[in-house]
Amino acid sequence: MNRSVFYTEERPALTFHQRWNGYLSIALAAIVLALGVTMRDSVLNATITVEDLEAGVRAQIPQGWLLDRSSSDYVFRAIDPDALPFKTLLQVSVLPVGPDATPANVLHQIEIDRPQRFPAYRVISRRNITLRDGSPAIRLTYAYVESERNPALEALPIVVEGVDVVVLRRTQAVIVSYREERANFENNLYRFENLLNTLEIF
Repeated sequence: MNRSVFYTEERPALTFHQRWNGYLSIALAAIVLALGVTMRDSVLNATITVEDLEAGVRAQIPQGWLLDRSSSDYVFRAIDPDALPFKTLLQVSVLPVGPDATPANVLHQIEIDRPQRFPAYRVISRRNITLRDGSPAIRLTYAYVESERNPALEALPIVVEGVDVVVLRRTQAVIVSYREERANFENNLYRFENLLNTLEIF
């Protein structure tokens, strides 16, 4: 009768230095990973300051976004070139107003034009807010449908969610806007909040 004999070789226990080297390697890897995440976040959240002396506004927009000052409809517009299918938009506009105007009056005038420009436009919420400097303002959240304007390109309509904040300064109304594909609206809302928190009107 054949019997198989198995021999097991005991591994020597790790020395004190070997254990500490292992712990240090794990700790170093964790530190490198944390630094990498921090640097990535710093790059993604880097901003530049945009200023328009004639309009009297200054604010920060994400670095690397396309800056547009070419229209009389707004002071500046920043667009994320990497966003697909809808280009994330931040915008600051200025409208002249009378001495008795209120943010609600200005918002009402803006909304008259909305259904004609934005298909399936509807208001989600409207509320009064106070900006960091103590200024009263009104905040409007809305949604509409963005369709492909080129009939040669077949694409499903995109539901866009937007928010406008209207604040008055002397004889002008400043409108700060953000528009994003609805699925990504909450994820990128912090970019609008940063624009709003860094807004200076002079």
